[in-house]
Amino acid sequence: MKTRLPLHPLSNENAYGDPQLLHDLAVPGAEFAHRLGVDVVVGAETGGIPLGTAVALAGDLPFAFVRKPGYVGHEDHEPRVRGASVAGRRVLLVDDAVSSGKALEAFADELQSEGAILVGVFTLVDMRDVATSVVPIAKTLPIESVATYLEVLDAATDAGILDPATHRLAVNALVNHWTDDDPRWSLLDHAA
Repeated sequence: MKTRLPLHPLSNENAYGDPQLLHDLAVPGAEFAHRLGVDVVVGAETGGIPLGTAVALAGDLPFAFVRKPGYVGHEDHEPRVRGASVAGRRVLLVDDAVSSGKALEAFADELQSEGAILVGVFTLVDMRDVATSVVPIAKTLPIESVATYLEVLDAATDAGILDPATHRLAVNALVNHWTDDDPRWSLLDHAA
């Protein structure tokens, strides 16, 4: 599904503007990191960097960030991972969301090429339950999230942020994997 849902008020990044909320969202990630015996927290560029930093601070752990695959920096041989050393160390990858796991797979490759031992992933939102497919690493690697996407939609509707008609259509689009040419998209646009 290439068409984006009109749910802009629910953007993960909105949480990053409130320091207390960001800290509160990071605490479960820090607890997860300690349960896994993590040595370094690594934020995935771009959305995972603020959350990863907060997880590292909440857990009193070193922090690094990993560039998106294909990133071309200003230096000739810019490192893929910046910050704390990850070579030979157990790392927790932090990102804003996980869906099919393709981005996770690419970040994992970058980390492993630097000698990191990826032991888990922490995200704000787990969207694997509505993904059309999920890559193997996203099925086998320990992943902990604050909520699933369907839980976020339910909570937003309960709080009055998302109207019930938009909620019903959005869930239908996600669960039934509407194609880009599905005529119901216009209904969702009107409901939002």
